[in-house]
Amino acid sequence: MAKPITRNLAIICALLIATFAPAAPEHIVDIDVNDEVWLRPEPMTVGDVKTLVKQLKSNGCDTLIVRAGCLGLLPYRTDLSYPMGFDAEHARAHPTAELKDLEAYIAQRTLWNKKYAQVIADFNPPEAFIQAGHAEGMRVIAWIDLFDDMYPGFRSKFLDENPHLQWVGKDGTTYFEGLTDYAWPKSRDFRVKQAKELLAWGADGILCSTSSHTRHLPNTHEEDFYGYSQPIVDAYQAKHGVDIRTAEDFDKEAWHDLKGDAMVQLYRELGALCHGQEKELWVGLQLGKYTQFAVDPHFSTHVVVRYTNHWKQLVDEDIADAFIVGDYEIMASPDHAYWSAKPDIVRKEGEDLFGWAAREYQEYCKGKTKLYLFSEWLPGEPKALESKMEFWADTTRKHGFDGIDVHEAWNFEAHPDNMAVLGRFSERLKAE
Repeated sequence: MAKPITRNLAIICALLIATFAPAAPEHIVDIDVNDEVWLRPEPMTVGDVKTLVKQLKSNGCDTLIVRAGCLGLLPYRTDLSYPMGFDAEHARAHPTAELKDLEAYIAQRTLWNKKYAQVIADFNPPEAFIQAGHAEGMRVIAWIDLFDDMYPGFRSKFLDENPHLQWVGKDGTTYFEGLTDYAWPKSRDFRVKQAKELLAWGADGILCSTSSHTRHLPNTHEEDFYGYSQPIVDAYQAKHGVDIRTAEDFDKEAWHDLKGDAMVQLYRELGALCHGQEKELWVGLQLGKYTQFAVDPHFSTHVVVRYTNHWKQLVDEDIADAFIVGDYEIMASPDHAYWSAKPDIVRKEGEDLFGWAAREYQEYCKGKTKLYLFSEWLPGEPKALESKMEFWADTTRKHGFDGIDVHEAWNFEAHPDNMAVLGRFSERLKAE
């Protein structure tokens, strides 16, 4: 009689463990379709898409994030964007120190984007990745760039037609080119239209990313230079009785809060769209009180744009299903000068930024909004990549995050040994 009882107890124990043990961290890989197309010697095919997705799945990936932007162009079949191409004269009119040889850059990107146009004529990249991911039993989230709408040779049709919808200085005429201002309803409407197309192709949700190549371009270094669009000016006047364009001094915290309110409204509208289709909204969340953009270079202390992160409101209103914390920041470099421009982040002795983030966000988000790390930029050399991936697996597990967005798939295709590195990372990430 003892054996059946023992066996039953073992089954009960196994069920209890399965029920109450923490889930293994989610292994997410983001796919920058632009690199996938540009860096292959021949035009990408649907077969290439399927092969890549199968490789990612067989090496432990649970979820895909697929990029749906290209420096202002939308690189797929849509009337919301110019067709894929490259504007050489625009590039010459927007030189940057990052591009050491502008003419070589123009020649390269002209050829690359000609190839890209051929790919889009052959198939619709986001749709193909969504279908391939679903065929492998994976979730596929479409990645929208909110603040990445201009780079030399690349132009946004929407912003060309509506230049006043960019972040603007106090003079009302100096714009941060390529940085869309979501205080304007028309800007929010544009992103909702983009999200509708991507969801219609079967995406399981939308990620709003704060990636911004425009921060590389020459710019003012004046702190908080931008943020004076008419909707923000009007909202501040209505609430505080002050015209921020003419006042010598005003409450900057209240100003940042209003700009943050505009972002909440954007996420609210996108969340309503996603949740109405039983799909998810993920939000890239910079650390600390503010999302801020430093420029020239992009990890400097020249903070020219800033808005309050009303992240608790996104949790309380069930708007955000997931945050990618430290989105496009350098959390692994806590002593970098970049962080000195975020003095509200106060770490305990011996605490790194991952520990700070766990302490700041996890209790409030538990059971409501998932928290994923961002792997930052990865090396292509196998030994260096192996070391980095061990670090990210251990860091995700140590601090109890729900998973990690590994950036990006091309790193694991660039060398024949690297896809196996991804597999070993996944085993380490999910080890019992």
